[in-house]
Amino acid sequence: MLTSTTRLRLQAIIERIGNDQPVSLGERIYLQKFADRDQAVAGWLWRARNHQMVG
Repeated sequence: MLTSTTRLRLQAIIERIGNDQPVSLGERIYLQKFADRDQAVAGWLWRARNHQMVG
């Protein structure tokens, strides 16, 4: 289970990925750690990457 603070931080990073804005390596690593363990986060990330590719 994610805390509200963690969820908001992850969603902010994911939003930037989806909008093709810069995301630091540290933020990507932080996000991937959660995506590997939480299917909801993995789904958010998958949708953001699809949105980024579709435009």
